[in-house]
Amino acid sequence: MNTNEISQKIKDFLTKEARNLSPDFPYRLDLYKNGKIDENKAGIRISETAQQFDDLGLTGLFFYYKLYDHSMRVPHWHANAVEVGVVLNGKMKITIWDGLDEPEIFTVEKNGTWLIPQASLHALENVGDSELVFFVAYNSPNAADRDFATAWAALPDIMLEKSLGLLPNEITTLKATTQNRLSHYDPESVPERKNISSPFSNNFSVVEPLYDTALGSIRRVDESNTPLMKDMALQQTILNAGSMREPHWYTTGDTLLFVNKGACFFTMMDDEGKVYNSILEPGNLVFIPMGVFHSYVNVTSDILEIYEAFNASKGLAEVTLLSGTQHFHAGTIASATGLSKDVITKVHNKPRQNYMVAF
Repeated sequence: MNTNEISQKIKDFLTKEARNLSPDFPYRLDLYKNGKIDENKAGIRISETAQQFDDLGLTGLFFYYKLYDHSMRVPHWHANAVEVGVVLNGKMKITIWDGLDEPEIFTVEKNGTWLIPQASLHALENVGDSELVFFVAYNSPNAADRDFATAWAALPDIMLEKSLGLLPNEITTLKATTQNRLSHYDPESVPERKNISSPFSNNFSVVEPLYDTALGSIRRVDESNTPLMKDMALQQTILNAGSMREPHWYTTGDTLLFVNKGACFFTMMDDEGKVYNSILEPGNLVFIPMGVFHSYVNVTSDILEIYEAFNASKGLAEVTLLSGTQHFHAGTIASATGLSKDVITKVHNKPRQNYMVAF
């Protein structure tokens, strides 16, 4: 099917479903428009907060960053959460110190992922030749973000003097720089120009895909290919034009789904049986609790690029309508649906669709 045919088919589908779009979708946040934006000369941070999803039982957080030339996410730690992230553009240097031995220092490029253990001190620095764009996700709605300047400034002056040897004027300077999450740095402090690997990192471009056909691809970074990734997992889905992600739900872990490129018709049924239909675009973030049924269709003539952050890593699995049907006796499904046993047998004989189907 050529691009013109795909476009017309999608147009017809969207015209038909326009009346079924949900006016409200509490599980979705337009991060670019409604996220909390912190910006200075070093970059931009757009954060989602648990309050923006009301009382939906949110189990994680999601932040989007742009760091400019010679900029960094200042040294900090998360008292209550594990962090995972993906570089969308550029090159990042990561330094992690857990209080033992020497710091772990490595680099991550486009499609690269990383893991920061809970409470470990770390910094993220732009060491590439372009703007660094990335996102991070946490497995707690209260990550408890703490950084050096905020922590030091919380102490009485005499304690800072005794602990760090700072003079009064230096303490005054320090206490004027709180809430400075993004900052420029001295380029000479980041001499690494080569790529440095680490057991804390991986890259979607090198992991074995779960699925890879003309319809698109799905790649996952989890404990199976990154042993340190014990608490969270990341998934990249590329859906080509004219493709649909099979209706499915996950049997392990809540999900934060983020649209990076393209647009899709997204449908989901929550745990109370309410159905939401929406057009998702870049910057849209959707909270999908474990077991919640959902699906989406690429409604553009280009690729749809989606990332999912799970708050689990081991035993991640999904159930699709087709695979679920095919694992039950035809008579059982016939009785449940009102369809004839012959019709269900036809469904049973349909080739198993793994993850995607032509729309």
